[in-house]
Amino acid sequence: MDSNNFLKISEFGRLGKTSRKMLIHYDKMGLLQPAYTDPDTKYRYYSIQQIKSLAMIKSLQAIGVTLGEIKEKYLNTNIKDYLKNLKREEKIIEKKFAEIQTAKKILADKLNCLEEIVDLKDEIEFKLKEMPLRYLIYSNIKSKKLEDLPPVVLNLEKKILKKDVLVVGDVAAVKKCSEGKEEEISIGIFSKVDKSDDGVQNYKFDKGEYLCFYRNGFFLEGENSGIIDEWCSKNGYVASGNTIIVPLLLPFLNIAGSIYQVQVKVKRI
Repeated sequence: MDSNNFLKISEFGRLGKTSRKMLIHYDKMGLLQPAYTDPDTKYRYYSIQQIKSLAMIKSLQAIGVTLGEIKEKYLNTNIKDYLKNLKREEKIIEKKFAEIQTAKKILADKLNCLEEIVDLKDEIEFKLKEMPLRYLIYSNIKSKKLEDLPPVVLNLEKKILKKDVLVVGDVAAVKKCSEGKEEEISIGIFSKVDKSDDGVQNYKFDKGEYLCFYRNGFFLEGENSGIIDEWCSKNGYVASGNTIIVPLLLPFLNIAGSIYQVQVKVKRI
């Protein structure tokens, strides 16, 4: 066979943007074997048509399909099975894309919050923000001691992992009040999915307009109800839900440097 009609492994690799080492790995796995191997020099040669096979392997790898799965499900298969496998990968991509979009939204919200607090002043600045529908998966906690918080959060994270919950925000605290007196505090993690049917405790926070402002200090201490009532009375609003406390810089390491956001659903009267 005339090797001049083929591409050397280095040429084929440059054309397909793949390293020589990876092409040899594909060969040894039986994924993409050279069209011709010189019996004397053992040099590998590829045909230009094999670029399509290389492109398929790389595109499947890019969406998370392992080399073993590619060999098992995509090589030497019929068109019907090939189509079935590709449709399954399409669903996986759609799920990953949704997760990436959610992660991007969380990051954007975090960046926005950090930009707002970078020059935080002693005087409280109030903002009305539109919030989406959220569920807070929570555990009740009676203690306000700093050392009691990490175990609660860790247990919540384990619970969430088991329930396949898509997290949409940070750890948060909810202060339930009755007749102006604080009754209990719940520590939780926001999700966009209602998991009450799975035996998980969660609060539902409807989408709508929320009054938001930032405070310094340990987020389980301090009283915010008076501040909220004063703002509402001056601006023609009334609080219509429990107070949500979202620590932006987790206080586990440095109480003095902690900053948290207060959120409460309000409606105009």
